[in-house]
Amino acid sequence: MGFSYVAAVAILLSSSLIFFGMVYGEFVQSNSQVSSAQDKMNQENYDLINSKVNITGYYVVPGTTYNVTINMTNTGSITLNLDTSSLLVNGTMTNFTPSANYLFPLGNGSITFHSATSGLKSVELIFNTGYEKFTEVDA
Repeated sequence: MGFSYVAAVAILLSSSLIFFGMVYGEFVQSNSQVSSAQDKMNQENYDLINSKVNITGYYVVPGTTYNVTINMTNTGSITLNLDTSSLLVNGTMTNFTPSANYLFPLGNGSITFHSATSGLKSVELIFNTGYEKFTEVDA
């Protein structure tokens, strides 16, 4: 009877150690993933807060389609990637051509898009940082 008691305690102790070892390993991994996600969210918030663009003007070249060019200046402290930015014209995703791939802080740039019709258009430019800039153009 004494041997079975010692064997049972040894089995329970070793299985408890294995169980808690597995639980601790998963806890460390999940804690690391949460920390990494928090760091990424903090970086994205920093980029969004420090993004700012001023629209300095626009001009329209009429023809078979209206070519609208919007000039802008990056007054924020974050470099904006125009290749991964989006342009909405009257709520519709529209292709555009940037003057350069990146808009550096205190740098000037422009985007050009084509419009089949004339008239007042609401334009929203959404940058890679999540910053949005609204303007209206009369093409």
